[in-house]
Amino acid sequence: MQAIENVSQSYGDSAKLIRFQFIADVCCCLNKEEKEEEELGVILDAKSRYEIAREALRRAEEVCKRGGTRNAEIFKTVREKKKNLNELFSSGGNGGEEDVNMENDDDDDEEKEFVENWSSQMHLENQNEKKRLDEGLTSSKASSLKESIRLAHNDLGDYYYNIGNLKEAFTCYQKSREYGTSVKHTLALCMNSIRVALELNNMSQVLLYANKGLAILKNVDQMNASENEKKMTQKPSIIQQAGSGIEGLGVGGESKEEQNLTCAKFTCAAALAHLHFDKYTEAAKHFTSLKTEIGNSYTEVVSQQDVAVYGGLCALATFDREQLKKHIVHENVTFRDMLSTVPEMRDIIEDFWNSRYPQCLSKLNLIKKELLLDIHIGKHVHKLFSLIRQKALIQYTKPFSALSLTTMASAFNCDSVETLEKEIADLITRDKIRARIDSRGEKILRAKEFDKRTETFERVQKTAEKFVENARDALLRSSLNRLDLAL
Repeated sequence: MQAIENVSQSYGDSAKLIRFQFIADVCCCLNKEEKEEEELGVILDAKSRYEIAREALRRAEEVCKRGGTRNAEIFKTVREKKKNLNELFSSGGNGGEEDVNMENDDDDDEEKEFVENWSSQMHLENQNEKKRLDEGLTSSKASSLKESIRLAHNDLGDYYYNIGNLKEAFTCYQKSREYGTSVKHTLALCMNSIRVALELNNMSQVLLYANKGLAILKNVDQMNASENEKKMTQKPSIIQQAGSGIEGLGVGGESKEEQNLTCAKFTCAAALAHLHFDKYTEAAKHFTSLKTEIGNSYTEVVSQQDVAVYGGLCALATFDREQLKKHIVHENVTFRDMLSTVPEMRDIIEDFWNSRYPQCLSKLNLIKKELLLDIHIGKHVHKLFSLIRQKALIQYTKPFSALSLTTMASAFNCDSVETLEKEIADLITRDKIRARIDSRGEKILRAKEFDKRTETFERVQKTAEKFVENARDALLRSSLNRLDLAL
């Protein structure tokens, strides 16, 4: 149950409830449309999945009992899932296991009464809080103070977020937009919108606000750099000299470290959106481009270990060796430090980089179960593993002019040579491996011989054509600017 322990130690209460319920849904097929369940059913038997799901729901109940949420309905939802879990496995409808030990429900009536009392009490407290916040918003509007109204809308947004009404929370945050008066307010709006959109699984909005936040921070950096250049070229006045001791300030009085952390959060959100849309190259670039360590500062969404795992897998699946060297292996110190928090992922990347592909793939299979239980990477595991395996096969064959498929099948732990032959044939068909399979007698993979001189000539010709096209576009743009016709 390593996945459950990781959730307990690495996330805030809101994220814990979401992830615990996700684990239970995946293990017990309570959500019939997810592909992860079929994958997990191959790795774990029904008894193991039941125990994991039961423990996940128990941890979710503990979060509710200690006041980790103000959502009056979520406790009932967890209890309902727990009931469905017991019914599902007691009927033998999930794997046909007869020896699954059901949880003792002798005190179910007392627990049910506790849940009802807790929900009623929480509902009453939420009503009182809603009344107070509505009165505060009315008072703020009467005063016509923009900052007061903005804060009132944000407080209402936080209230709706805490009780689980995400659509109303998103609406309230959007209402605060017209009352913002600084860059800091706009960044806060983007961050709140991302937080809600992630839980709504509206990744288009996540990407929109993440890119907006990153663009604002980039513009601020450019403006600060421009102002610093002007100050260096001009003789400072007495007042400027007196104020020159205040250094390292970023957006709205924030320190540079806080601004970098905000930028890192936006980068993580954008990376998760790209991951959701299967844009693994973009996701890898965002995860590995972090200039500061996330640490425990974004636990409502991801942990530092998540960044290392997500970034590492996406990079292995899409980066070539030059990109791996630049972004992960040698030049990117920050991401290497993150990888040190996940030794398994670090070893996998080292094995891949050092061409120990069989060991790399074996270690990937060892962490597959935990990855399938992850809310963000779970549905991408099969595709990412397939891409990594294809890259390993391609790079393994590159140095050889002739290679025995029998030897290769043994190295990659394939069930049979025929299985490997199908994989290689598919890669040859898609022009990923430039070779042919000699199926007569011993199955040999023979590299195709190419005229390097002709290839070089064709490459130079394409480069020249591209240069002429760019030059024509530049001349056209210059003419339009000269005639004042450019938009």
